[in-house]
Amino acid sequence: MKKLADFFPVDDDLKNLSVTDVVDDSRKATPGSMFFAINGNASDGNIFIQDAIKNGAKFIVSRDENFSVEKRGDVVFFFVTNPRKELARVCSIFWPANFDHVVAVTGTNGKSSTVDIVRQIWIHSDINAASVGTLGIITKDSEIKGSLTSPGAIALHHIFEDFKKKNIKNVAMEASSHGLDQHRIDSINFSVCAFTNFTQDHLDYHKTFENYWLAKERLFSELGGDFFVINSDDIMSEKIEKIAREKNINCISYGKKSDQIKLISVREIDQYQKVKISFFEREIEFDLSLAGDFQVYNSLCAMGICYATGISVESICESLKKLKPINGRLELVGQIDGASIYIDYAHTPDALKNAILSLRKHTKNRLVLVFGCGGDRDKDKRHLMGKIAQEFADVAIVTDDNPRNEDPKSIRKMILDGCPDAKEIGDRKEAIKFAINQLRSGDILLVAGKGHEDYQILANGKIHFSDKEIILDEIK
Repeated sequence: MKKLADFFPVDDDLKNLSVTDVVDDSRKATPGSMFFAINGNASDGNIFIQDAIKNGAKFIVSRDENFSVEKRGDVVFFFVTNPRKELARVCSIFWPANFDHVVAVTGTNGKSSTVDIVRQIWIHSDINAASVGTLGIITKDSEIKGSLTSPGAIALHHIFEDFKKKNIKNVAMEASSHGLDQHRIDSINFSVCAFTNFTQDHLDYHKTFENYWLAKERLFSELGGDFFVINSDDIMSEKIEKIAREKNINCISYGKKSDQIKLISVREIDQYQKVKISFFEREIEFDLSLAGDFQVYNSLCAMGICYATGISVESICESLKKLKPINGRLELVGQIDGASIYIDYAHTPDALKNAILSLRKHTKNRLVLVFGCGGDRDKDKRHLMGKIAQEFADVAIVTDDNPRNEDPKSIRKMILDGCPDAKEIGDRKEAIKFAINQLRSGDILLVAGKGHEDYQILANGKIHFSDKEIILDEIK
């Protein structure tokens, strides 16, 4: 329990009032709690203030152009310019996160894999660690599926409280553009902030590339950390380097153009990749147990992060050859009649191209692709993903992803405009089954877009749906 003065400047008669909880859902308000009236996409948080008060809330935080404090009866109102930002700040005080290291990874693609690799390296180095992101909340002993890449501020700090009970020392988390734009991860003391890459996605929300970038950039320009880890082969890293110089923050780069963690070569050998790097001018070769060029980059990003948190490069390299497969990330699900079947979360043009090209190296015959695009999301990428399928896959089958409230047929049409030679099968289960039944020896089938997801979002709600389960059922 905290005092009101811990959160806001108040007069002496209010300083010692106790705050029992922090909520942004009026239904969860309890006697003595502080309620934040947050505006969402479809509702105004202010309309729930009276409900929160009825449930016992004694402190209300709402939006106004200027900060002010107003006592109305036995309820204290705080008017702030940005309730979302204040919510994150208040949460960090109410539930202080005392970890050795919290690291954040942002970028269009690779966030989930990178935080998963970081967590695995830490655990291999005998550090009690956890990761938070699209794949869920994962510790050494448990895994809880999540629905958001970056949970809301209250949910995140509840997760942190649970971590503290489990004596978690290090946390690796994804920093999505939505989460950054909505201040969900503000006021967290990050040790390391890392950048993977920047390509097209989420323009349905951000509207422009500039807005999308500015949301990503907040992690470095406003939140910051002791170290930045950046992809030297992505031109946007130059902007982050400039921020690092201005703020006098240590910057570790990785990639072919880097002079710190420089990628020299990659060789495919059986079920692993042999990666040669120059690590701060020291040549090192290590085995990577994950497939795909993009996983090489994600692993180098994780290497930079872990090195910045005190793990030796020898320990990191030893861990990289023992990595467990990452759920739904170029994951080999099974084989049938000499053909291999993979699933991947690729749902952006760049990610789809990288996944196809990574598997192309192992394809002795045809590369067969099943994919779609999500509804109520960036429409511009549909044609681009169709063009990528047309150019890089031997056989393409366009199906439904998560159509949400859009007409699935219209989504498929936009994709098919870019890949006129593709076959259209709207029912995703039937599309996967059809593709499997067409496979020949030496083929590779990639089912892209949903990866780890075990649901499909339709106009009438969410249903259970797993690409992996359908594949395993069909090939058993």
